[in-house]
Amino acid sequence: EPTEMEIFTPQQQRKVLTVKGINHLTRNDLASEIGVSLPTMSKLINDPTPMAVQSSVYQRLEHWLNTNVTAKQD
Repeated sequence: EPTEMEIFTPQQQRKVLTVKGINHLTRNDLASEIGVSLPTMSKLINDPTPMAVQSSVYQRLEHWLNTNVTAKQD
């Protein structure tokens, strides 16, 4: 059966990159903090958005963003 997919948006990608920059995190740091593989993390920060991602990955990202992004940007 098909894997559930969600859409990872340009806004979310920008937030990930912002938190990465502010905290001087490497892709490895991000991957382990969020709980995804390094290739997946590289795709998330380098590939054009919007992109379809697995639900499980999306939920981890959302949780991490909610934990790390206090000021909600539009």
